[in-house]
Amino acid sequence: MARFPCRACAREGEFTYDPRRHECPRCGSPNVQFALGIDEMPDELIDRIVQGLRQAEPLDDHPTDED
Repeated sequence: MARFPCRACAREGEFTYDPRRHECPRCGSPNVQFALGIDEMPDELIDRIVQGLRQAEPLDDHPTDED
């Protein structure tokens, strides 16, 4: 189950995540934040996250394996 806090109606709860729906399941506001477990994320989203992490620049204050 995905968890959510809604900034519009100030409610929190759990629901079954639907990637096509990006609004509060209680009031319908788009001002909501979803917290998903990795097992609930669509494969396409996981692939985009991994691709973005691979393209990210390393932080200057953290050594890399190449240093």
